[in-house]
Amino acid sequence: MHPDNTLTTFTRISAPSSRSAASEQARRFAAFTAAFRQRGLECTIEYGLSDYIVHAELPDGSSLIISPPQEPPSEHPESPESWMVTRHRSAEPAVYEVVYDSEPDGPDARHSGSIPDLLTAVDARLDRLGVPPRQEQERSVEERTADATPHRAGFVPDPSRLRGPNKGVGRVGG
Repeated sequence: MHPDNTLTTFTRISAPSSRSAASEQARRFAAFTAAFRQRGLECTIEYGLSDYIVHAELPDGSSLIISPPQEPPSEHPESPESWMVTRHRSAEPAVYEVVYDSEPDGPDARHSGSIPDLLTAVDARLDRLGVPPRQEQERSVEERTADATPHRAGFVPDPSRLRGPNKGVGRVGG
């Protein structure tokens, strides 16, 4: 081997890190954090009693906490059997409200671990609290495709394709 051509070997030693645990939890709770951020809310993922929780700050000074079962911890942490969502504020006027409870004896038990049902209930509560709705440009590809399909199939006129003085009126066949 020529002295100018040294061979260097790099070995990467990977050990469990808090960064990898944090990214795992970020993926696990992505549906919640994305929904909150689309509504302009700040949220964090924190460790609760025995599992991670999502904590979102609301404009009125209260907070939402979304958590899987804490005590005892869920047997299926990647997809818990139930969820609890509470709203609270310790400053005056104090608030404590159960927004969603799909634990076996809770009012939303029929939904068990369903994230879409949980998000529907949380969105409805946020709407009543006056939190701005999700931004239109943040809609998923599926939602945008679902909206565009009736236009492409000709069932609903596409206002962006209409010409002339009636542009945007919604004439069909014309």
